Amino acid sequence: MLNERRKNIVLPVVLLLGIFIGGVVVLRTQGIGAQVLTEGKKVLFPIASEPDADPDNDGLKNWEEGIYKTDPRNPDTDGDGYLDGEEVASGYDPVVKAPNDALEGADTNSPRPAPKNLTTYLAQILTQKISSGEISPAQGNSLDDVKNDPDLPYNKDLVNEALVQIGLRAKEYFALPVVRTEDISVSSSPTTYEAIGAYISAMGQAASRSQEVNQLNKSEVSIIKDAVESKDMAEMNLLRVSAQKNIENVKNITAPQGFESIHAQQIALLMLEEKIFDAVAHLDEDPAMAAAALETYQQLVTTYQAFSEELNLKIQSYQK
Repeated sequence: MLNERRKNIVLPVVLLLGIFIGGVVVLRTQGIGAQVLTEGKKVLFPIASEPDADPDNDGLKNWEEGIYKTDPRNPDTDGDGYLDGEEVASGYDPVVKAPNDALEGADTNSPRPAPKNLTTYLAQILTQKISSGEISPAQGNSLDDVKNDPDLPYNKDLVNEALVQIGLRAKEYFALPVVRTEDISVSSSPTTYEAIGAYISAMGQAASRSQEVNQLNKSEVSIIKDAVESKDMAEMNLLRVSAQKNIENVKNITAPQGFESIHAQQIALLMLEEKIFDAVAHLDEDPAMAAAALETYQQLVTTYQAFSEELNLKIQSYQK
């Protein structure tokens, strides 16, 4: 069921640095903070005159900023780390700091969603640091300037603080999904050792790699490493599609009585794995999310080992 693919992935440090630096470059090359500083003086985002404009890129249009009394020049009016538009969409007050900031009558049972793009969020955090005057204006445009000038956004303390914030978001996004045992199809027959053997065999088939992935004749780790190094995601997408099929296949299997929890865990692990593959496959669009996915992938190995041990103990309990 677990296959050979649950092995540690060791990525060269330079790759991870390259991914992170990509996030910093987004700040400098895509204009997110281009007008934050003028001749060394702190300024805020200019307010566009159009009601439907969103000059601070926080998800709220100018007319909506007026309704919620948020600052149209500041993407995080209350400074609690959540974008104004994100807070409103999730049922929280964008002008009151978390955690006691739920809007009256709002359903906040669901956790606040992680940003769709962690790299953009990282850039927005750094932009806020610049606009608050915590760092000096940027002088120069090359990547060497970004890495070597302590006054640029690549400042160590500033970067660490920003990474903590996006790290919390990534941890929430890559948390192991909850699969309810009530949603598992369970056999009505008594559980026997023979029935367990048939179940394990079916699970092994359901969670196996697709023919397209097998034809690559490469380990899962090699596919991921090659994709990150080459930025060619063709093989990565095959792996992602294969994982999606695995999830559906396992969901269609009937679990023996007493194996509901085991079955739910396997589905949850496959769902997390697919989310990791999807993030890596979109490395160019969101390098910060891809970096978080790679870290989660390494942690997933340990989780699978614990799951395997639990499964073995469960099987042994039914041995004659």
